[in-house]
Amino acid sequence: SGAEASAAAVASPSRVRLRAAQGVRARSSSLGAIHPALQARVLPERFVRGRPGAFGMPELQRMRFTGAQSSKDSKDPDPFDSVDDDSDEWESDSDDLESPVYVDRDGKKMTEEEYYFKVLGKPMPKSSEESEADSPTPPPSKKSRKAKKERAPLTIQGEDAPRPTKGVRNMSRIERILDGSEPQAFKRLTLARFSCKEFEKKAIPDDVLIQLLGLTLRAPTSFNIQPYKVIMVTDDLLKLRLTGAMMDNNKEKILKAGATAVFLADKDAQQLVPKIERIKTPELAEELPRYIRLFSEKIHTPNEWAIKNTMIAASFYLLAATSLGLATGPIEGYNEKVVLKILGVPASRYSVPIIIPTGYPYGTGKFTKRLPPADVFYMNSLDEPAANVRAVTDSSLVE
Repeated sequence: SGAEASAAAVASPSRVRLRAAQGVRARSSSLGAIHPALQARVLPERFVRGRPGAFGMPELQRMRFTGAQSSKDSKDPDPFDSVDDDSDEWESDSDDLESPVYVDRDGKKMTEEEYYFKVLGKPMPKSSEESEADSPTPPPSKKSRKAKKERAPLTIQGEDAPRPTKGVRNMSRIERILDGSEPQAFKRLTLARFSCKEFEKKAIPDDVLIQLLGLTLRAPTSFNIQPYKVIMVTDDLLKLRLTGAMMDNNKEKILKAGATAVFLADKDAQQLVPKIERIKTPELAEELPRYIRLFSEKIHTPNEWAIKNTMIAASFYLLAATSLGLATGPIEGYNEKVVLKILGVPASRYSVPIIIPTGYPYGTGKFTKRLPPADVFYMNSLDEPAANVRAVTDSSLVE
C-alpha cells in the first residue's frame, strides 16, 4: 500500500557518496555502515535521506561524501534542488575497506572515529562486540551502594540556596544559573509590563540605560548574526523633531519619555559578516554568507528576515525595561521614511519595524485582558485547542 511504501522509504537510508582512500572504492552500500550513534545523533534528516543540504550542523555542511569527483572541485548543493534517488551516489565493492573514509573540504581523510570526534567532540561509543571484549566492570561494593542510596539529592530553592561545587562543567546553562525562583519572578515581570500611554517628564539614569541595552543584547537571532540596530533618542531637540513623523496620539509619548528606542532592521546583513566572524568558530564563520543568502534571499526577503530577528530583540527590550522599573509603550503609528531621514539613517539599508518610548509611568497602568487560551493555543493542528491553559492574572500571584 502507499502507507507501507512511505514507511519503507523512510526506514531505508538513502545512498550517499563516499570517497575511498587512494582511489579504493568504498565497500559501504548505505548509511548503515556508519556507526548507529553517529547516524542517529549527528546526521540531520535531509543528510540521511540524500545529499547534504543547507540544514544541519555547520561541521556537517563542510564535509563532502563523494565518489571519483574531488572534494575541492565540488560545489555546495542548492538546498532547493530535488534529490535524485536514482542517481549513482555511491559505489561499493565487497571488503575493500574496513570502514568508510571521510574527506573534508580541504581534502583531509578521516576514519569514522576521527570524524565522529571532530563533529561531536567526544570519542565514538564502542560497539556491542567491542564492549564485550573489554574486561567487565566489577560490581559495586555494598559500602558504595549504601553511600549512594543515602546521598540526598541536591535541591535548590531561593537565592540563598547552596550551589553545587562538583560537576559544574557538565551542567547546562539553565542548571548552572537558575536557582528555582524564576517562574514566580517571570510571572511578576509579565504581569507588571503594560503598554504605557503617558510618561513622567523624567530622565533615565545612564547606569539604568546601560543595563537595559546589555540585557537586550542577549536576544537570540538567526545564527547570531544580529541584523538590527537600536538608536536611543534622549536629546530633547531630537525628540521634538521626531514627533513630526508621529501620529498625533504618539507625539506626547516621545516628548515625555526619558528615552525612545528606535529599532532598525538591517536589510543588508552581509555587511555584518566581518564583525560576526570574530565571535564565531572558523567553520561556522566560513558558512555565514551562505546562511544569510539562504534565509534572507531564498526563504524570505532581506527585509522580512531582518524584521523577524529585530522583533525578538524588541521583545527582550520590553521585559528587560520592566525588570528595571521602567515602563514602555511600543508604537507603530509613524512615517518610516521621515523617521529615517531625521535620524540620518539610509533607507536603502534599514527599515523601522517598531519604536518604543521608555521611561517612568504617569498613573497606575491598566491590566488588559487577552483572548481565551483555547482561541490562541492548539495541539498538533487547529482542530485541537490546547486544554487546561489558564490565563495569568494578578490573582495568580497568590495561588
